[in-house]
Amino acid sequence: MLASVGSSPDYLLTLWDWASGATLLRCKAFSQEVYAVRFSPHFAGSLVTCGTGHIRFWRMADTFTGLKLQGDLGKFGSLELSDVAAFVELPDGQVLSSSESGSLLLWDGGLVKAVIARPGGAPCHAGPVEVLLHDSQSNYVVSGGGDGVLRLWDAARLADAEPGEGGAACQDI
Repeated sequence: MLASVGSSPDYLLTLWDWASGATLLRCKAFSQEVYAVRFSPHFAGSLVTCGTGHIRFWRMADTFTGLKLQGDLGKFGSLELSDVAAFVELPDGQVLSSSESGSLLLWDGGLVKAVIARPGGAPCHAGPVEVLLHDSQSNYVVSGGGDGVLRLWDAARLADAEPGEGGAACQDI
């Protein structure tokens, strides 16, 4: 299966059977720019999109009328709404996303579970986080920010973060 997102004015998310070139599902992804779409590497039928002011968690559902795509917008709660330029899904299904504030956001079930900062409470980056990559073999996450710094994070420690816990250990690369 292949996923694509169109641009203005419709921002349609389309799922394709790439072998036959047939469209399987299509729906509006969001009302503003969508930067990325990615299937879950861990859970079949799940995918995530992100972009201007949003992150959205999608699942394919087999209903009595056929296959449907259902999306739930991530809820920032008391946090300021942010553009989300990048995300990674951790092995347990939680999603780690970027933010404009320089912090990393840990999502669980469509809600921000924890705001990740460096020890002492400083944001992960001085400026927006632009890149997140997860290496499944080492179980480390690399974050890259507009500040030109790359940081290495232990994904297991990130996944265990709790609300209000503060900073997480990281290494500058």
